Amino acid sequence: MKIAIAGGSIAGLACALTLTCTGHEVLVYERSAAPLRGRGGGVVVLRRMLRFLEEHGHRTREMLSVPTHRRRWIDIDGHVTRDDPELLPFSSWDAVYRSLCSMLPPGAVHYGHTVASVAEDADGLELRFADGPPPAHADILIAADGTGSRLRAMLFPGNASSYAGYIAWRGLVNESAFKRADIADLIENMTLCRSQAELFMTFLIPALDGSLEPGTRRFNWLWYRNESDASSINSFLTGRDGQRHNVSVAPGELSAQSLAHLHRAAHDRLPRILSQLVAATDAPFLQAISDALSPSFAKGRIALVGDAACTLRPHTGSGTSKAADDAASLAQALAEPAQNVVHVLADWATARRAAVEPLLLKGPQLAQSFGLGSP
Repeated sequence: MKIAIAGGSIAGLACALTLTCTGHEVLVYERSAAPLRGRGGGVVVLRRMLRFLEEHGHRTREMLSVPTHRRRWIDIDGHVTRDDPELLPFSSWDAVYRSLCSMLPPGAVHYGHTVASVAEDADGLELRFADGPPPAHADILIAADGTGSRLRAMLFPGNASSYAGYIAWRGLVNESAFKRADIADLIENMTLCRSQAELFMTFLIPALDGSLEPGTRRFNWLWYRNESDASSINSFLTGRDGQRHNVSVAPGELSAQSLAHLHRAAHDRLPRILSQLVAATDAPFLQAISDALSPSFAKGRIALVGDAACTLRPHTGSGTSKAADDAASLAQALAEPAQNVVHVLADWATARRAAVEPLLLKGPQLAQSFGLGSP
């Protein structure tokens, strides 16, 4: 079949890879005018995503991730309050994205294509794009356009993501920006600091070019903080361009007011070993933690994957693995010729929703255990 994918991030590229491998003609339409490198932070690469990458491109844990050896909790004075063995392979969004891009055939991704409308009939779909590209035809469309999915909104009017009651300040900073003695306790450990209604964590991830050599890597940090004041949320989500963003403000786009607030809060509320990471970060970014769940993961000839189908809380560490599972299960469902693809997609959607329900429940439970989010 001819399959179109709206969205060229990790979920969309994973679907493109599995569906191409099973013999379909696949084209990815990405609204960004250029590849998406440099936009994401750290990710946990769980076994399912590692297996997916190894099966398709011979990418191994050692090639993609920085290991952690300890999970260490510290207090506001920097004293260790708990220290447990831990082994998690932390990678970067960039490393996974770059790996997926390298496995696709040339020309598989069409940049600068925003799907503006979709018309469906018994024979297939017609996709119309914003800003001039000619329409495209497909047998199936896969919506992989993220938490704020425009396609989900078209399919299910009135369905929208819901704010979970807390925000995440985030950043990446080079390991080489610090004296070794100042960061020795953070090297290849996952370090966390918790106080009332907030949680800070940091760990090492590969360099932007994928290097895993000590001294070349980057610290990924996240600072979750409860925020219920609507005016503060609006202020934080208003970028330096004066525009109010939906659920996130990209690296380098925070307003001067937001940056000043972040730096003051880090100085006042974090131990020095952690506040130094925030102070040295050139382009921090912000995410309002939200829950999104599509009423169905398919409608007619359109399937929803990744965050367009449902957004998992980041505490589960399951985003990339869910993308891999979405892609593998969809390719399996479409591997055999079917007389009625609408029925095939409906069955797949029911099974996938049931499969992710435990993770949908786990995320809010973990957040509440940290004192985060709405009660």
